[in-house]
Amino acid sequence: MTSVLKILESLEREDGLEVSKLEKSLKLTKKLDRDNLHIAIKALSKLGIVQYINDEKLTVNNELGFIQGRVRCSSKGFCFVVRDDQGEDIYIREANLNNAWHGDSVIVLITKPAVKRRAPEGSIQCILHRYNDTLLAKLESNKSTGEVKAYPLDDRIPVIIDLENDFDNKKIQQEKDLIYEIKISNYPIAQFNAKGSIVRELSINAGVEGDIELLLSKNNISRNIIAPKVAPKKIPLKGREDLTTQPSLLFESWESSNSPSLPALFAQPNEGGTRIWIHSPTVSERINIGGKLDQFLKDRGEVICLGNNWLDFLNESLRSASQFKLNEVNEAISLMIDINSDGNITDWKFTTSIISPVKIITPKHLKAINNRKVTSKSIPIALKPVKDNLEVIYTIIHSSKLINTNNITSIKLDEQIPNLERLSELKKAFPGRDFHGWSKTYDICDSQSIIDVYIRLSNNILAKHLMGYELPFIYKEHEQIDTSSINDLTKSALALDNNINVNIDGNVTISQVISSFESSNQKKILHKLIKHIIPGIHLKLYKENFQAENNMDDNIHASNIESPWCCPTLNYWNVFNQFILTSLLNDGKNKPSSRSKDIIELGKKDSWKEVNWDIFPSKIEENIITNLNLKLIQTLNEIRKKSKSFRNNIISIAQCREAQRIIGKEVEAIITGVQSYGFFAEIDDLTAEGLVHVSTLGDDWYEYRSRQNLLVGRKYKKTYQLAQKVNVKVLKVDILKNQIDLELVKDEDTESIKTNDISIDIDSDNLS
Repeated sequence: MTSVLKILESLEREDGLEVSKLEKSLKLTKKLDRDNLHIAIKALSKLGIVQYINDEKLTVNNELGFIQGRVRCSSKGFCFVVRDDQGEDIYIREANLNNAWHGDSVIVLITKPAVKRRAPEGSIQCILHRYNDTLLAKLESNKSTGEVKAYPLDDRIPVIIDLENDFDNKKIQQEKDLIYEIKISNYPIAQFNAKGSIVRELSINAGVEGDIELLLSKNNISRNIIAPKVAPKKIPLKGREDLTTQPSLLFESWESSNSPSLPALFAQPNEGGTRIWIHSPTVSERINIGGKLDQFLKDRGEVICLGNNWLDFLNESLRSASQFKLNEVNEAISLMIDINSDGNITDWKFTTSIISPVKIITPKHLKAINNRKVTSKSIPIALKPVKDNLEVIYTIIHSSKLINTNNITSIKLDEQIPNLERLSELKKAFPGRDFHGWSKTYDICDSQSIIDVYIRLSNNILAKHLMGYELPFIYKEHEQIDTSSINDLTKSALALDNNINVNIDGNVTISQVISSFESSNQKKILHKLIKHIIPGIHLKLYKENFQAENNMDDNIHASNIESPWCCPTLNYWNVFNQFILTSLLNDGKNKPSSRSKDIIELGKKDSWKEVNWDIFPSKIEENIITNLNLKLIQTLNEIRKKSKSFRNNIISIAQCREAQRIIGKEVEAIITGVQSYGFFAEIDDLTAEGLVHVSTLGDDWYEYRSRQNLLVGRKYKKTYQLAQKVNVKVLKVDILKNQIDLELVKDEDTESIKTNDISIDIDSDNLS
């Protein structure tokens, strides 16, 4: 199906395009498809979005101030368009939505400019691309006509869908635990409803696998993207540095048979410091950027953890070719780093290589090392298989501690995930990934926590290297935390623990606040409060020559940004950055002319200072410019959002399933946040957080005191405050809404308190 977005992308050229050539560009061969294209062109012309040049060629009209963006709706009915150019969000009234749904890409015309603190208002002129072609819905029948219609579960899409399937009315009443995946065939237009057909039934009580299928559908993640029948390219070994004699190690905590392959490590003492090697599986050299296999990887986006299993990012042939195999020759992209005794970088060098890893280091080995006495000469049984590699392991661990201390690119917090078999893979550190704007606290017994330190350092080094060569790349931007939020957090911390030493009168950083919590008895609560104020992370495009055009931040410093590249088995942004790096190493011009005898090693630190010529041939440069653009960045950020939402949802649904087991039982909960409308509480064993509304506390009228972060009853002076423990009873669990209903258990000392229903909504965006 051709979208308006594809039409406009094909027309983005100054000299325009004839309609016949546009049909070929869009690969439209059927008469019906060509007729629909002509209807679309006529409509776009009337709106002024496209125009004819010399009555022959068609082009995009850039003179009317149209703005592209994505619709963002709330469950309360408020709608905005988030602009692609990263300008101020545009408010859209319901009458001006033009049947756009949450997530759709649209073209907007501003109707009212921004005034003071009010956002600009606009009207949606055209829907470029629909975000949802399938969605989850409940079926309901009209009592008078008996006609069955579908109603989306996502309350941000308040529409009615007419069903094209014949459906038995009685089945709705008999099968109340069923929901349905609906394929949209016609989107709403004017007064006509959307039309769709039932793809499959999904039970809300179909076990772990049923929950996974439900969440994949809910987050619009497909298992069924068909891989092209294209074999990965074979990599010639000529010119690659031979590092096969180096006993490199794989640090892995994931245990699933289809878990992603991660980089290998090696370290040795060097001139009073340490020389470290990070070896990355090479994926970019096995594909053609812009080809069919590359498009498949873009569509996939990234690997998805299903709890104790994985939904692959790479197809089977690419996965098999690129993953590291023990005691075999493997192609790699390697980075050598020299650090001094303080953990500071003194030198680095990128190179293409071949390696042969010798052992896998697991949490079992690291726990044995951690428990081993320094003076002990005997080797524990758990360490016998790796006894020849212990010196390398100790060096890697020692260096990781130094580097972690100097790390300023990521916020490290404790991650609280229930200890459940269905979430076993989620409990391990996810190297290089920040789902919530923060990453898991360094854990000496988690193999992937150790390798995470080196991956982030490597990402930062690549950013410095590519900025030196003025080459484009994808980087992670950590949004700044508002100063007022940090001050409020500090006040809450001091109210909890008077022994915390934080200077609230000066400019305190989030790192200083986190450091001050380390010895606090309320560390768990304080970490949760920090998570609520962290804005998140976005992928952005660094393009030195086009900063102003792309609204880039002119104050970007290479010292604190990451350009992910060494985990190409995990996601596409690693693959593309690795492509830029391998293009530099393999195809970059390393001397000013063919006759010159002086050759520059383009992978070495500061090598760019010796280069004063165009680094790439025009063909390679054109390929990079064509494939690395803002549209790619927007697509990848949407994929990241889906992954984050799925991760939150799979934790939430696991907590709800566990809560179902203790319905009717009294459990202990702890208050994790207080607001004027109530307080948030977390069930200890489930780490499920929710809201206890003040309206359910019928024994008194409660006032909110923001400075002390507590609720106080006017009459009986009963208080609810941070870190206070309360007893509750689980009454009901709603799986679809991630909602747990609790009853407050009476205090023995205050018999006047009534038992009331308390509805706890798990906020999946704020889960640990």
